[in-house]
Amino acid sequence: MREVLIDGNLMKSKEEMHDHLKEKFDLPYYYARNLDSLYQILAKDDDPIKVKLVNQESIALGYGNALVLLLKDLAEVNGNYILDIE
Repeated sequence: MREVLIDGNLMKSKEEMHDHLKEKFDLPYYYARNLDSLYQILAKDDDPIKVKLVNQESIALGYGNALVLLLKDLAEVNGNYILDIE
């Protein structure tokens, strides 16, 4: 099982957030750097992934909650995702 650590301290702006997510999830070149695109790409993934989110409160204003909701939805829709939020 692949493990991905997402750190809110490295996502203080929208741009930093998408850079961090692109790197951590090894997203393809066509990733459009928005949450809709992130969801569409990750929902298709068949490999088991444990996603650990730390320092959620540090994520760029307004994006932290949206990212958490996206990850929770992924875990419900795609059983290959295990979500751990600290």
